[in-house]
Amino acid sequence: MPLSPVTTSFTQQPSGGVFVINAYGADYLEVNGVRQESSVLVTPMGGPEPLPATVSTLSKTHLEAIAARAPEVVLVGTGARQVFLSPEILAPLHAIQVGVECMAMGAACRTFNLLALEGRKVLAIILFDHPER
Repeated sequence: MPLSPVTTSFTQQPSGGVFVINAYGADYLEVNGVRQESSVLVTPMGGPEPLPATVSTLSKTHLEAIAARAPEVVLVGTGARQVFLSPEILAPLHAIQVGVECMAMGAACRTFNLLALEGRKVLAIILFDHPER
């Protein structure tokens, strides 16, 4: 008996007031329809906030400020390729047992959306290699 063809269609789902990442590219990120061209922090309830850092300039001080927000998990989007941050930089988050995942920007964006829509207390750090514009 032959199998019938399977079709898939995608329907835009409401985000329930949660900030989500709509699109991304090598030099931009779009959050709830607003284009960002510099590194940002994104939270489900607060939207994007400027972050004056790049992959090479992110410091322990930046992560101490993020630790004060007490997220459940922090996703670090490091551009086109995955870059692992040093344990010294990640120490403030590890000290309060916050999960941290470093990944390529696309993976970080997709994972952020999934966790945000599940109602998780997630924070994404999306880093570009260029300085602030």
